[in-house]
Amino acid sequence: MKYLHILLSVIFSGACLFSQTVIPDWFEELPKSPPGIQYAVGYAGKYIDQSRAREAAIHQAVTSLAKQICSRLIFEIEEFSDGRFRLLNPSFQISYDNDDIITVFNNYSAIDSSITDEGYFILIAYPDVGRPGHAGNDKTWGAKPGWTIKLPRTKRYNYGVGIVANYSSWVRAWQDADEYARFDLGKNVKLDARSIHTAERDNTFIVESKIIRQSYDEEFRNTVIISRWYDKENDTYYSLCRQPRGDNR
Repeated sequence: MKYLHILLSVIFSGACLFSQTVIPDWFEELPKSPPGIQYAVGYAGKYIDQSRAREAAIHQAVTSLAKQICSRLIFEIEEFSDGRFRLLNPSFQISYDNDDIITVFNNYSAIDSSITDEGYFILIAYPDVGRPGHAGNDKTWGAKPGWTIKLPRTKRYNYGVGIVANYSSWVRAWQDADEYARFDLGKNVKLDARSIHTAERDNTFIVESKIIRQSYDEEFRNTVIISRWYDKENDTYYSLCRQPRGDNR
Protein backbone atom coordinates (compact mmCIF):
# COMPACT_ATOMS: atom_id res chain seq x y z
CA MET A 1 0.00 0.00 0.00
CA LYS A 2 2.89 2.33 0.82
CA TYR A 3 4.51 1.72 -2.58
CA LEU A 4 1.17 2.26 -4.33
CA HIS A 5 0.84 5.63 -2.58
CA ILE A 6 4.34 6.65 -3.72
CA LEU A 7 3.62 5.49 -7.27
CA LEU A 8 0.39 7.49 -7.41
CA SER A 9 2.17 10.54 -6.02
CA VAL A 10 4.84 10.30 -8.73
CA ILE A 11 2.21 9.88 -11.45
CA PHE A 12 0.19 12.83 -10.10
CA SER A 13 3.27 15.04 -9.87
CA GLY A 14 4.25 14.13 -13.42
CA ALA A 15 0.75 14.91 -14.67
CA CYS A 16 0.81 18.31 -12.97
CA LEU A 17 4.21 19.06 -14.48
CA PHE A 18 3.04 18.01 -17.93
CA SER A 19 -0.07 20.17 -17.62
CA GLN A 20 2.02 23.29 -17.07
CA THR A 21 2.03 25.64 -20.04
CA VAL A 22 5.50 25.71 -21.58
CA ILE A 23 6.62 28.84 -23.43
CA PRO A 24 9.91 30.33 -24.65
CA ASP A 25 11.33 32.82 -22.17
CA TRP A 26 11.32 35.62 -24.75
CA PHE A 27 7.53 35.25 -25.09
CA GLU A 28 7.12 36.17 -21.43
CA GLU A 29 9.81 38.88 -21.44
CA LEU A 30 10.98 40.42 -24.71
CA PRO A 31 14.80 40.58 -24.70
CA LYS A 32 16.58 43.89 -25.12
CA SER A 33 17.39 44.47 -28.78
CA PRO A 34 20.65 45.91 -30.14
CA PRO A 35 20.66 49.62 -31.09
CA GLY A 36 18.73 50.24 -34.31
CA ILE A 37 17.03 46.81 -34.17
CA GLN A 38 13.44 46.04 -33.18
CA TYR A 39 12.17 42.68 -31.89
CA ALA A 40 8.66 41.26 -32.11
CA VAL A 41 7.09 37.92 -31.21
CA GLY A 42 4.73 35.85 -33.35
CA TYR A 43 2.69 32.84 -32.30
CA ALA A 44 0.36 30.29 -33.84
CA GLY A 45 -1.72 27.38 -32.63
CA LYS A 46 -1.31 23.69 -33.39
CA TYR A 47 -0.98 22.74 -37.05
CA ILE A 48 -0.56 19.31 -38.59
CA ASP A 49 1.87 20.89 -41.04
CA GLN A 50 4.71 22.54 -39.12
CA SER A 51 5.59 24.79 -42.06
CA ARG A 52 2.07 26.27 -42.00
CA ALA A 53 2.40 26.93 -38.28
CA ARG A 54 5.66 28.78 -38.92
CA GLU A 55 4.07 30.82 -41.72
CA ALA A 56 1.16 31.82 -39.45
CA ALA A 57 3.54 32.78 -36.61
CA ILE A 58 5.74 34.82 -38.96
CA HIS A 59 2.71 36.64 -40.35
CA GLN A 60 1.58 37.49 -36.83
CA ALA A 61 5.09 38.68 -35.87
CA VAL A 62 5.46 40.86 -38.98
CA THR A 63 2.02 42.40 -38.42
CA SER A 64 2.88 43.05 -34.77
CA LEU A 65 6.09 44.80 -35.83
CA ALA A 66 4.21 46.96 -38.32
CA LYS A 67 1.83 48.03 -35.54
CA GLN A 68 4.85 48.63 -33.36
CA ILE A 69 6.37 51.03 -35.89
CA CYS A 70 3.22 53.16 -36.21
CA SER A 71 -0.44 52.56 -35.37
CA ARG A 72 -3.46 54.80 -35.49
CA LEU A 73 -5.66 54.11 -32.48
CA ILE A 74 -9.25 55.34 -32.27
CA PHE A 75 -10.89 54.83 -28.90
CA GLU A 76 -14.29 55.95 -27.66
CA ILE A 77 -16.43 54.91 -24.76
CA GLU A 78 -19.45 56.36 -22.96
CA GLU A 79 -20.48 55.88 -19.34
CA PHE A 80 -24.08 56.66 -18.45
CA SER A 81 -24.95 57.22 -14.81
CA ASP A 82 -28.45 57.57 -13.37
CA GLY A 83 -27.74 56.05 -9.99
CA ARG A 84 -25.86 53.18 -11.62
CA PHE A 85 -23.13 53.02 -14.22
CA ARG A 86 -23.65 51.54 -17.66
CA LEU A 87 -21.17 51.38 -20.53
CA LEU A 88 -22.50 52.52 -23.90
CA ASN A 89 -21.06 52.12 -27.38
CA PRO A 90 -17.46 51.06 -26.64
CA SER A 91 -15.33 51.42 -29.78
CA PHE A 92 -11.77 50.19 -30.42
CA GLN A 93 -10.21 50.68 -33.85
CA ILE A 94 -6.60 50.09 -34.86
CA SER A 95 -5.06 50.70 -38.27
CA TYR A 96 -1.52 50.56 -39.61
CA ASP A 97 0.25 51.11 -42.91
CA ASN A 98 0.28 48.13 -45.26
CA ASP A 99 3.58 49.45 -46.64
CA ASP A 100 5.13 48.90 -43.20
CA ILE A 101 4.09 45.22 -43.35
CA ILE A 102 5.70 44.84 -46.78
CA THR A 103 8.85 46.65 -45.65
CA VAL A 104 9.21 44.48 -42.54
CA PHE A 105 8.43 41.26 -44.44
CA ASN A 106 11.17 42.03 -46.98
CA ASN A 107 13.79 42.86 -44.39
CA TYR A 108 13.37 40.76 -41.22
CA SER A 109 15.23 37.79 -39.81
CA ALA A 110 14.00 34.97 -37.56
CA ILE A 111 16.40 34.84 -34.63
CA ASP A 112 14.75 32.12 -32.54
CA SER A 113 11.73 29.81 -32.58
CA SER A 114 10.13 27.21 -30.36
CA ILE A 115 7.53 24.47 -30.69
CA THR A 116 5.64 23.49 -27.52
CA ASP A 117 2.42 21.64 -26.74
CA GLU A 118 0.65 25.00 -27.16
CA GLY A 119 1.88 25.73 -30.66
CA TYR A 120 4.58 27.59 -32.58
CA PHE A 121 6.45 30.68 -31.34
CA ILE A 122 8.92 32.85 -33.24
CA LEU A 123 11.10 35.85 -32.40
CA ILE A 124 11.98 38.15 -35.30
CA ALA A 125 14.30 41.13 -35.73
CA TYR A 126 13.92 44.14 -38.01
CA PRO A 127 15.92 45.14 -39.96
CA ASP A 128 17.49 41.81 -40.90
CA VAL A 129 20.42 41.05 -38.57
CA GLY A 130 21.67 38.34 -40.93
CA ARG A 131 21.94 35.52 -38.41
CA PRO A 132 20.32 34.22 -35.21
CA GLY A 133 21.22 36.49 -32.33
CA HIS A 134 19.29 35.10 -29.38
CA ALA A 135 18.92 31.57 -28.07
CA GLY A 136 16.09 31.31 -25.58
CA ASN A 137 14.97 28.55 -23.23
CA ASP A 138 11.54 26.99 -22.79
CA LYS A 139 9.99 27.56 -19.38
CA THR A 140 6.72 27.72 -17.47
CA TRP A 141 5.12 30.99 -16.43
CA GLY A 142 6.87 32.79 -13.59
CA ALA A 143 5.36 34.47 -10.53
CA LYS A 144 2.76 37.19 -11.01
CA PRO A 145 4.61 40.37 -12.01
CA GLY A 146 3.96 43.67 -10.29
CA TRP A 147 2.91 45.45 -13.50
CA THR A 148 -0.30 43.35 -13.62
CA ILE A 149 -1.42 45.24 -10.50
CA LYS A 150 0.22 48.64 -10.91
CA LEU A 151 1.86 50.20 -13.97
CA PRO A 152 5.58 50.99 -13.75
CA ARG A 153 6.27 54.66 -13.04
CA THR A 154 9.12 56.21 -14.97
CA LYS A 155 9.84 59.49 -16.74
CA ARG A 156 11.31 57.62 -19.69
CA TYR A 157 8.36 55.47 -20.86
CA ASN A 158 4.60 55.36 -21.22
CA TYR A 159 2.87 52.07 -20.37
CA GLY A 160 -0.42 50.29 -20.89
CA VAL A 161 -1.82 46.92 -19.81
CA GLY A 162 -4.22 44.71 -21.75
CA ILE A 163 -6.31 42.14 -19.85
CA VAL A 164 -8.66 39.48 -21.25
CA ALA A 165 -10.13 36.31 -19.75
CA ASN A 166 -11.92 33.06 -20.51
CA TYR A 167 -10.99 32.62 -24.17
CA SER A 168 -11.33 29.29 -25.96
CA SER A 169 -8.34 30.17 -28.19
CA TRP A 170 -5.09 31.22 -26.53
CA VAL A 171 -3.89 32.73 -29.81
CA ARG A 172 -6.90 35.05 -30.03
CA ALA A 173 -6.58 35.82 -26.31
CA TRP A 174 -3.01 37.06 -26.72
CA GLN A 175 -3.89 39.02 -29.85
CA ASP A 176 -6.65 40.87 -27.99
CA ALA A 177 -4.54 41.36 -24.84
CA ASP A 178 -1.76 42.87 -26.99
CA GLU A 179 -4.23 45.20 -28.76
CA TYR A 180 -5.89 46.34 -25.54
CA ALA A 181 -2.46 47.05 -24.05
CA ARG A 182 -1.86 49.54 -26.87
CA PHE A 183 -5.29 51.12 -26.35
CA ASP A 184 -4.63 51.41 -22.61
CA LEU A 185 -1.28 53.09 -23.31
CA GLY A 186 -3.07 55.53 -25.62
CA LYS A 187 -5.64 56.27 -22.92
CA ASN A 188 -2.84 57.01 -20.45
CA VAL A 189 -1.10 59.36 -22.92
CA LYS A 190 -3.89 61.26 -24.65
CA LEU A 191 -7.54 61.17 -23.60
CA ASP A 192 -10.30 63.67 -24.16
CA ALA A 193 -12.97 63.38 -21.44
CA ARG A 194 -16.27 65.25 -21.51
CA SER A 195 -19.12 65.19 -19.04
CA ILE A 196 -22.75 66.05 -19.83
CA HIS A 197 -25.28 66.52 -17.01
CA THR A 198 -29.02 66.23 -17.61
CA ALA A 199 -32.09 66.44 -15.37
CA GLU A 200 -35.60 65.20 -16.13
CA ARG A 201 -38.76 65.65 -14.07
CA ASP A 202 -40.79 62.50 -13.46
CA ASN A 203 -44.05 63.53 -11.75
CA THR A 204 -42.79 65.03 -8.49
CA PHE A 205 -39.24 63.70 -8.78
CA ILE A 206 -36.22 65.03 -10.64
CA VAL A 207 -33.96 62.37 -12.11
CA GLU A 208 -30.39 63.49 -12.67
CA SER A 209 -28.07 61.65 -15.02
CA LYS A 210 -24.59 62.10 -16.35
CA ILE A 211 -22.88 60.96 -19.54
CA ILE A 212 -19.10 60.78 -19.57
CA ARG A 213 -17.46 60.48 -22.99
CA GLN A 214 -13.82 59.43 -23.22
CA SER A 215 -12.07 59.31 -26.57
CA TYR A 216 -8.89 59.85 -28.58
CA ASP A 217 -7.79 59.54 -32.21
CA GLU A 218 -4.01 59.47 -32.42
CA GLU A 219 -1.00 57.91 -34.13
CA PHE A 220 1.38 56.10 -31.79
CA ARG A 221 4.94 55.13 -32.68
CA ASN A 222 7.29 52.58 -31.14
CA THR A 223 4.66 50.80 -29.03
CA VAL A 224 6.25 47.51 -28.01
CA ILE A 225 4.67 44.55 -26.21
CA ILE A 226 7.50 43.88 -23.79
CA SER A 227 5.93 41.41 -21.31
CA ARG A 228 3.14 38.88 -21.03
CA TRP A 229 1.78 36.82 -18.16
CA TYR A 230 -0.88 34.14 -17.91
CA ASP A 231 -2.91 33.55 -14.74
CA LYS A 232 -3.82 29.88 -15.08
CA GLU A 233 -5.99 29.84 -11.97
CA ASN A 234 -8.31 32.55 -13.31
CA ASP A 235 -7.69 31.92 -17.04
CA THR A 236 -6.62 35.55 -17.49
CA TYR A 237 -4.11 36.94 -20.01
CA TYR A 238 -2.02 40.07 -19.40
CA SER A 239 0.11 42.06 -21.87
CA LEU A 240 2.32 45.06 -21.11
CA CYS A 241 2.96 47.71 -23.78
CA ARG A 242 5.74 50.29 -23.55
CA GLN A 243 6.52 53.43 -25.55
CA PRO A 244 9.36 55.95 -25.13
CA ARG A 245 7.93 59.29 -24.00
CA GLY A 246 7.75 61.94 -26.71
CA ASP A 247 7.64 59.52 -29.67
CA ASN A 248 4.29 60.88 -30.89
CA ARG A 249 5.60 64.39 -31.41
